[in-house]
Amino acid sequence: MATMTITERHYDDHTWMMAVDTSTAYMTAALSKGGLWAGEMTSRAERNHSLYLVPALQSLLDEEGLRARELGGFAIGVGPGSYTGVRIGVTVAKTFAWTHGLALLGVSSLEAMALGGAYLSLQAAPLEEEETVVARGGKLDAMETVLKSARETGETTWIVPMIEARRGQAFTSVYKASPDGWRCVAEDGIRLTAPWIGEWTRLAEQDRPDRVLFAGETGLHEQAIASLGEAWGGRVDKTGHGIRARFVAELGRMRWKRGELEHVHALVPNYTQLAEAEAKLLAKRP
Repeated sequence: MATMTITERHYDDHTWMMAVDTSTAYMTAALSKGGLWAGEMTSRAERNHSLYLVPALQSLLDEEGLRARELGGFAIGVGPGSYTGVRIGVTVAKTFAWTHGLALLGVSSLEAMALGGAYLSLQAAPLEEEETVVARGGKLDAMETVLKSARETGETTWIVPMIEARRGQAFTSVYKASPDGWRCVAEDGIRLTAPWIGEWTRLAEQDRPDRVLFAGETGLHEQAIASLGEAWGGRVDKTGHGIRARFVAELGRMRWKRGELEHVHALVPNYTQLAEAEAKLLAKRP
């Protein structure tokens, strides 16, 4: 019997898609269909993503009376972030895609965090601090809402998502929302926060965004962020919201519509650095 390849799964508004991200201490998963997300579960799993991820996916499917083979696609946050967390999420996504012949969509975890931070800051949404948050239903309209606001106000916002990487480092990047659209200004990577912010302060002086919004795990980088406000003099805001799977779903569906699918055997996580154990092993070698 011929096996269907991943690239044969064309986008369909009537097809269900699972979205997952495990790049941080939080595990988040959501089900979507067309322009709507039906349910989302986010919980603090720390280092236990491998124990809770598949049961969480099954719970979301059960809520909608679905079976895994009835899905059409799977969007996965590929990092950067926690080495083990990203690896677990990508492995589960590839297993689902291969087993059930799903379209596989790789999404930048930092871009999903940036989109969510920009959207939720416009909604003035309160920060959800519970260990487990279950949300029910809504539109996948974050990008539309963020860009509509930029056009109406004429403002340009730089969104800086941050995932803690220890030793003064963060997994981070810069995304730009302006009347001209959404684009990446600085690619995803791991950086020493203080000198890096100093470098793109000069870029901000040239581009002159109206606002810089830091999103995610900013707690250990408050001093560097404050120095940006002093050196640049522009508006600097923060939101503690992390990654939510509904935004992975939205970016995944955008990629699916454009036909930007991953091959199940070729998709690899964006680690941006060696795991600590590997780095130590290499350091001992002559």
